[in-house]
Amino acid sequence: DALSLTTGKPVVCSSSLPPHPAHKANDGYAGDTDSYWATDVQSQNDPEPWWQVDLEQKTRVGRVVIVGYYGDRRSYGFTVKTSLDGVDWTTVADLRENEQTTTPAGYTCLFEPRQARYIRVTQPRCSANSGRHLVEVMAFGE
Repeated sequence: DALSLTTGKPVVCSSSLPPHPAHKANDGYAGDTDSYWATDVQSQNDPEPWWQVDLEQKTRVGRVVIVGYYGDRRSYGFTVKTSLDGVDWTTVADLRENEQTTTPAGYTCLFEPRQARYIRVTQPRCSANSGRHLVEVMAFGE
């Protein structure tokens, strides 16, 4: 597969736990469950945590792969949104009700290819606990 458009790009998030900063979710290590972005909705007082990457320029995006923590049988509810300006957002995947167990392959979100500069993942639900985790967020042209 081609290199993800997100790898090494600038990131921000709504909150994070000190050993798990935002950049761990686009470091190129989708197969490493020791390297991930994490927050806790209770201790961080962040009920709808989000993670966002800046592709640094308008880029064609048609597929986003979300790899949540997969060390145990858990699932995550999430949305994926894209934006050209970081202000106006379009939802390209709504899996808030997802109950499919996360795996090393992640959740593949396919949509009509579009121009985007920013990609934001919101994670309102985790089946296991009050933590939220992204091992890797990858994006591709199609």
